Amino acid sequence: MKKTVLFFLLSVMLQSCFLFGDSVKPVDPVSDGLPTFNESPSFFELSQNSAQEASGIAPSSNFKDHFWLIEDSGNEPGLHLISSEGKYKSFVNFLGRNRDWEDIAAGVGPTANENYVYVADIGDNNLKFNEYYIYRIPEPKEGQRDMPNFETIKFHYPGNVPLNSETLMLEPNSKDLYIISKDDINVKVYRLAYPQSLTASTEAEFLGAIPYWLITGGDISADGSEILIKSYVSVLYWKLKPNETIFQALSRSRDIGAPYIQEGQGEAICWDKAAKGYYTIGENLGNSSAQKLYYYSKK
Repeated sequence: MKKTVLFFLLSVMLQSCFLFGDSVKPVDPVSDGLPTFNESPSFFELSQNSAQEASGIAPSSNFKDHFWLIEDSGNEPGLHLISSEGKYKSFVNFLGRNRDWEDIAAGVGPTANENYVYVADIGDNNLKFNEYYIYRIPEPKEGQRDMPNFETIKFHYPGNVPLNSETLMLEPNSKDLYIISKDDINVKVYRLAYPQSLTASTEAEFLGAIPYWLITGGDISADGSEILIKSYVSVLYWKLKPNETIFQALSRSRDIGAPYIQEGQGEAICWDKAAKGYYTIGENLGNSSAQKLYYYSKK
């Protein structure tokens, strides 16, 4: 998304002072059984000037130590494949539309032992749409150049209201999809329960609001036990308690304010396959320096 400098600065001040301030109780990761992350991430420069408007990242199952990147509106529909060290591998064409792709998730789907990517066409800066799309695609394999086979999950929000969202998360045990709005002062959390309809437009289930703003990405670990969400200035972490749902976790105070070096237009975040750390990448359009992929490992 493109924003004015004033709007961006306002978001930084509000989130720093209001959302992530001293009102959150201190956490002792050791006594609370929580992970700690290295404050100084590893970083890698992308080897090719592609995915300059990266809006989502997800780990690949078919390519070890590789990740899928998507770009938002105005870019070719498809998936960029990069290594965990920023080496560019390939671009796979999507034989559909990129209205405003804002996030990507990867993992289980309807067919056992098949890996899927979920591309979220959920951006709506001008609040002019009343229907949104999530494309469920069998993850590309070696040598594949096109993605002609995909399923479209159509959905709308209650009351058919338009909403700008940039976060999609897949819960791997239930296969439910979670969407978090972006621009509300208290962002809204919605669920599309599995099995998602492939025919009618489904009304997303409104679960409630949580006290954050400008949420630009998120991910749930492959075992379903750890959650990350990010804004332009912060990364938040939750570890699910026994029998706790995703929304119940998000409704309480975050467990950890995870480390994050602020990126220009930083929207993308994901766990690695083993949840030993997380990756972030920002947009790089109009920047003469190389685009960087950051990795924050657990200690």
